Amino acid sequence: MNAPTKAQLTAELQLWEGRARKIKGEYDVLRSNKLRRTPKTETQNEGGIYDAPKRAKGTNVGRELERNYSSARGIVHQFRMNVVGALGKLQVNVEGGAAAASWFNGVWAKDCDFRDAQHWSTVCQNVVAAAFLREGDMLAVFDDGLIEDSGKLLFWESDQILPMSDALFKENFPGAGNVQDGGIARDKWGRILGYSVTGKRGLTEISRAEDLTIWQRENAIMPRDPWRLNQGRGVPPMLTAAASLLDLYEMLARELQTAKKAAGDYGYAKRSDAVDNWDDPGSTLTNLPENSGKDTATIAEETGGGGTGRNYESAEAFTGGNFDYLDKDDEIVLHTPNRPNVHMAEFIEAVLCHAGAAFGLARAYAMLRADSSYTAFRGDMIMTWAGAFYPMQKLLERTFADHVAVKALTWGQRKGFVPMLPAGWEQSLSWQWPRMAEVDTAKQQTAIAQAIKNGVTDWSQLIGPDWMQHFDALAQQIEYARAKGIPLSNMETKSGGAIAPASEEKDGTDEQN
Repeated sequence: MNAPTKAQLTAELQLWEGRARKIKGEYDVLRSNKLRRTPKTETQNEGGIYDAPKRAKGTNVGRELERNYSSARGIVHQFRMNVVGALGKLQVNVEGGAAAASWFNGVWAKDCDFRDAQHWSTVCQNVVAAAFLREGDMLAVFDDGLIEDSGKLLFWESDQILPMSDALFKENFPGAGNVQDGGIARDKWGRILGYSVTGKRGLTEISRAEDLTIWQRENAIMPRDPWRLNQGRGVPPMLTAAASLLDLYEMLARELQTAKKAAGDYGYAKRSDAVDNWDDPGSTLTNLPENSGKDTATIAEETGGGGTGRNYESAEAFTGGNFDYLDKDDEIVLHTPNRPNVHMAEFIEAVLCHAGAAFGLARAYAMLRADSSYTAFRGDMIMTWAGAFYPMQKLLERTFADHVAVKALTWGQRKGFVPMLPAGWEQSLSWQWPRMAEVDTAKQQTAIAQAIKNGVTDWSQLIGPDWMQHFDALAQQIEYARAKGIPLSNMETKSGGAIAPASEEKDGTDEQN
């Protein structure tokens, strides 16, 4: 065999070098592969991918999961309670702000819904559930001279925010270059001009003027949590987790039904005196108690103890279900029931934890179970609060609560319900929301005391916007206890010593003096 020439070796080397460059200069995940989804080039924005018809279906998926699947409802409930709960108290940090906050929290918040008598905290809970978890967004309008000058909120859900027909859009937004983005009207630069909503459901487009309501941008609020730049309508995390949650719901339902069916145990008894002659009046069939009307003792006496057709009542009761009496040499072969599946619980737990991750929930919150060590459970709490609840509280403030508070207090000042606030008050708003609970309250209180001493927190953060009223009430209670001679051994001075009763202070016996 002849040795390869120099030209052949060079060509072979170039071939292998080309293959090596091709291997090194490629992302494997982008290659076509039957074992995984092949990526495609996007030609639409998120609004085009998740358009009105798909949004209508996706909205229904989220609502049906919360209606019917306990784990999905539990996830949404966790956010309702931990993000908002019974709070949503406003604090206005300017001169005269205490009176404004008192009116907002004590008067306006109790009846803030135009269509229904809903409390402000309930409204915030539903905004969290609808806009940030289940449906992707919603629209709110504050009635400041727009309808009846009621100073209340009106709402439209995600599937009521719809694009207009081309004719209606051109009629209401005739400017050159204006476009629609799933119910949002934009100018040629993409800036929001207004929103189109309807009171009807089940539509994918508003084509009749009588079904259309348009709200200008300055009068409407659309809370949402976009995950892309230049994204218009929101896309809910429930949609990401829906496949796993729906599969779990259907699998669990089938397991429960098959287990219920298997619970009707089946039993049979093989008789040695089976019926051979069905016309024989003395046969077992004829002598059965249910056929002869005689009890088993009478039949035994008449037949000499044979062919009594005796029933096995105890065995029938034990099986809890159907029971047959088979003829001699007959046998029924049944499929052995294996429901519920012994591994179903751990499988559900694994998939549910993955579904919970779409919402930022660690295992303890996704499963609503605290069966791990103290350190692991506290780690689940910290991860969930830092990655889900606290960020959502801030999102709720920035996209909804701050806007509503500004509009409500502006309306309240115009109506005379709130004293006029100094310039710049709109930037002085803060909110009280639930905080992460502590497993060990003794350690928590020690940490709070140290944080106060170090100056890294204050009473408004710890108690809320009504911290002054809290201390006024506490001082009144202390003075009353002292007047009654009640020793307040649990109250300490700044240095750590117990506060002496008023009588001791009058006598000059206070050790601190």
